Amino acid sequence: MERRDVTALVLDAETGISDQDATIAGYAFERGRACVVVINKWDLIKDRTTAFNDFKEDIKYKLKFLDFSPIVSVSAKTGQGMEKFLSIVDTVYHEYSKEIATSKLNSCFEAAIKKNPFSQFKGKLMRLYYSTQVKKCPPTFRCFVNHPDGIHFSYQRYLTNSLRKEFGFLGTPVRLEFVQRRQRT
Repeated sequence: MERRDVTALVLDAETGISDQDATIAGYAFERGRACVVVINKWDLIKDRTTAFNDFKEDIKYKLKFLDFSPIVSVSAKTGQGMEKFLSIVDTVYHEYSKEIATSKLNSCFEAAIKKNPFSQFKGKLMRLYYSTQVKKCPPTFRCFVNHPDGIHFSYQRYLTNSLRKEFGFLGTPVRLEFVQRRQRT
């Protein structure tokens, strides 16, 4: 995992998501790796539509921190679904290495903040001065604000979701860093 950009989290279709699977998924997320959830042994499942929907719900519940990851069903034995899997890995890598222009990034945040403004922090108005992408793989954005400690995790998630809605980032963790803008001298 340390030497890879895209991680394939392979789950067994017959046994479902184990605690060990969730731990490995957590490692991938913490290390900032893109992720594709792969349900293997799909050829052994009888009612595939119902089973796939049940798997999606189980993944949303047990691996909610990977809600941005695509889910694909395959059979390593028969090769079923492997072309789709490889295509999704290519797409996810493209999203993982995406660069966003500063002007587009700031427009996205401006619209999100206009729709749902910051709350106050210690009686003071919060303000986002500007943002810029400082890294790709995973996409990392530095946001210059007046009170970095005033950004609640739920608002950070809201801004992340706004980025996803605007720019995609399928299968890709998105990092936001909030820092205080340096004072002008």
